[in-house]
Amino acid sequence: MKSAPKNRVQRSVAAGAVLLMLGVSGCSFTAEQSTTTQYAASDGIVKDIGPVLMRNILIVGRDDETAGRLVGTIFNSSDDPVDLSISAGGASTSFTIEGQGQIKLEDETSDDASLEGVDDIPGSLVDVDFEVNGDQATFEVPVLDGTLEEYREFVPGGYTPRPSEPAATEEAAEGE
Repeated sequence: MKSAPKNRVQRSVAAGAVLLMLGVSGCSFTAEQSTTTQYAASDGIVKDIGPVLMRNILIVGRDDETAGRLVGTIFNSSDDPVDLSISAGGASTSFTIEGQGQIKLEDETSDDASLEGVDDIPGSLVDVDFEVNGDQATFEVPVLDGTLEEYREFVPGGYTPRPSEPAATEEAAEGE
């Protein structure tokens, strides 16, 4: 009979330890783990239409009404060639992507990657229509400018940095 109280004490200590661990680590039981959330770690969109896989698709432009330039990579995961049409703001362009091929829009030397008439300001989202062999989808594509150095060479008409506040203040002081 001497062992009965000892067993109760051991069980109580074990139960207390379990409750303490649940209290301390309770958040990890109920909260979503951020490392398991999949997302596009890029500036552009990541979308698929049929066999076409679009990665980091975005538009680089300026504040004025110059053309926007498409940037990103488009893959064809099928063995057959596909026709891809892209349109936004009244402008359109199209590509044929060979089976198991890819197109890097920033490598296009022709004007195929430009969309005349996309005049949305950088920082906005533009509705862009994509069509692949009859399948259509509209996605909101971000518009960026040359603020990020990696996109400066793609700004139609060239990138002109905005004057900083101190420079503008100095110019105003010199004019007085």
